[in-house]
Amino acid sequence: MSQPFSILSAQKFLPEETIELLKQYGSNFPHDLALEQDMSILFSDMRGFTELAENYQPREVYATINASLAVQVQCIHAHGGSVNKFLGDGLLACFSGEGKSERALASLLEMLKKLPENEGQLLPCRVGFGLHCGKVLLGVLGNEERWEYTVIGDVANTAARLCGIAQPFQALLTESVIADIPSSQRKSYCSYLHPQMFKGKKHAIDIYQVKSG
Repeated sequence: MSQPFSILSAQKFLPEETIELLKQYGSNFPHDLALEQDMSILFSDMRGFTELAENYQPREVYATINASLAVQVQCIHAHGGSVNKFLGDGLLACFSGEGKSERALASLLEMLKKLPENEGQLLPCRVGFGLHCGKVLLGVLGNEERWEYTVIGDVANTAARLCGIAQPFQALLTESVIADIPSSQRKSYCSYLHPQMFKGKKHAIDIYQVKSG
């Protein structure tokens, strides 16, 4: 006999932020809720996915994406992050609280080590990453038929832009992240690349990369 759906069941399908919202408000949560919070926002995306989907069977592609996301989720959760949503072949994750950027960087270092190990076992699964930090809004979007509690604002947008230009197995960071981590981590794991101008931005952003080797 099947068990009734519960919050414990929902934890496997919904991000931590949404679960906390449901625990606090139940079905009566305010639909215009938007909370400001300091966060480090991480985006990931698979490079060459269109070619992969065109050249292989859907089940092979599915298995590859699932294996990649499983590694990412494990690493993110191990360092106190929360996966807000899956984005097809990538994801959006949030880190908050003390040491948020330090923990986000630690998760990136672990992912950059583990993900290439899947090469040769599954289809090519070359992931790029973007990480930015600052004030975001956690807000409820949608209508009565479908709600989603997600991250809104320039910080998330910039992290997504960085992810979009990252090379396979490359993690790009902003200067805000660099300023938010201990100097020992900066020296050991981060290197400056160049300023990057994004469409719609007034000023170039200094970007860094994670040294995974």
